[in-house]
Amino acid sequence: MRSPRMILTLAILLAPSIALADRDDDEEGEFEGDGPEAEAVAIFRLDDLIQVAVRRSPDLQRAKTERAAARGEAGAARASQQWVMTLGAQYKTNAVGGQTRVAPFSVVQQDTLQGSIGLGRNLPTGGSISTELTLSHTDIEIDVPEGLQPEQQTGTSAAMTSGRIEDKFSRVQTGARVTLKQPLVRGFGPDIALAEQNKADFVATAETLKAQLAAEDMIKEVVRGYWELSYANYALETRGQALQLAEAQEKLTREELRAGKTSPAQLNAVIYEIAMRKDALLTAQLELEQKSLELRRKAGLGLGRREVVMRPADAFEIGDEDWDVEEVLARSRKANRNLGAIALQKKAADIDVAVTKNAILPQVDVSLSGALLGGGDTTSQSFNALGDIEGYEVMAGLSVQFELSGAAKSKHDAALARRRRLDVDRADAERQIDAQVVTAVKMVQSAKARVALSEKAISVAEENVKAERLSFATGKATNYNVMERQTQLVNALLSRGRAVADYHIAVAQLQFLSGTILEQYRVDVRPKAGR
Repeated sequence: MRSPRMILTLAILLAPSIALADRDDDEEGEFEGDGPEAEAVAIFRLDDLIQVAVRRSPDLQRAKTERAAARGEAGAARASQQWVMTLGAQYKTNAVGGQTRVAPFSVVQQDTLQGSIGLGRNLPTGGSISTELTLSHTDIEIDVPEGLQPEQQTGTSAAMTSGRIEDKFSRVQTGARVTLKQPLVRGFGPDIALAEQNKADFVATAETLKAQLAAEDMIKEVVRGYWELSYANYALETRGQALQLAEAQEKLTREELRAGKTSPAQLNAVIYEIAMRKDALLTAQLELEQKSLELRRKAGLGLGRREVVMRPADAFEIGDEDWDVEEVLARSRKANRNLGAIALQKKAADIDVAVTKNAILPQVDVSLSGALLGGGDTTSQSFNALGDIEGYEVMAGLSVQFELSGAAKSKHDAALARRRRLDVDRADAERQIDAQVVTAVKMVQSAKARVALSEKAISVAEENVKAERLSFATGKATNYNVMERQTQLVNALLSRGRAVADYHIAVAQLQFLSGTILEQYRVDVRPKAGR
């Protein structure tokens, strides 16, 4: 492969080089900027630049933050399936006013202190199960007619004492209850009960894909900017070679003029061409600096200082890899993350369809409850009675509910429409990717062919320049002819450079479309737990 070899007359080539690969992130303040006043050169490799961009890209950082939030939401969605402990306490008093007449032996005051502790959770079947232990202490006062009241209150239980009845006593009750509730139609099954949890998982996975997509797009743009900068650098060197050729021809013309073998018009032709090529060289220099600034922005590097221009270190040559259209198409349909994101949206839409379809069904719920009861004058007596199964309670219930409006069906229809929209989106995305893959493969093939043709043109143009210079020296050609041949050589060199840049840009596009660009540059933005 050929590349221009020349010495540029600009200060950019006289300044020291700085290797980006050897720089630390903390030193970025010394590596900020390039512009029209560029006086130094920073030489870097594409892989190093991409690693810096991965750490600094704002879009990628935003995508990672959204992914972290989605993972947190997915964890929070599991709260509905966790065990929950409940604690409760209640004090209640009921009393009859002192001036109110009541029937004999009626309760005139009752004070109850009750506490409970429970444990329960929702079930993946859509139901729930709970257990509860309760303890209540009740102080009761009754209205005992005169003559039956004891002379002294020596006990706390209502009992006959020498024919007399105590008017105050206490009672302790305990209970252990288990309750199961289960829907039989609407809301039944893990697909419905765990719908929100599954959707949250899909959203978290989709956010990971979005982070990968952001990284892919960022890398593709950095690669594009890198090779555009490489072409700008190549064009600058080519313009420098063109200027050297013209200056060499000027020197030869002045010698011929002093020897009386040519006319001043021939010298003027060369001087004019030198001026034009200097103008082109300055334009190429400005283009290089602009491309450097643009690439720095894409990579997330600072733009404060502008006296350092970025220049690529990778060889400005094409590769020898072959790209088969059908193979890339098949790979892109499997690994393209845009299609993967649509597939996850489709799965989330399927959940919505299933949930809304289930909501159309009637609500049929069954509930079962069983409890052991115990009582006594003291807490220990109450718990002993509970262990002896002094009493028990069993309850079974069934409830049925029908929706009389069409709201649930309308919601189901909306979910179906959203799912059909995703089918359309996927088909459209596949068509776009197919067209882009075919175009990119053709661009790679075309760039290779253009490089080969340009190299042939360069070889011929170099021979033509040599021949035209010899003809000028023998008086058989003019400087106009020599300048024209040199211009043809410059155009052939620029054409080859443009083809090389287009080749690498098309390859990056293919890697992006086929979902392999992250692996190509060894970039992993998945969460650590998923790696």
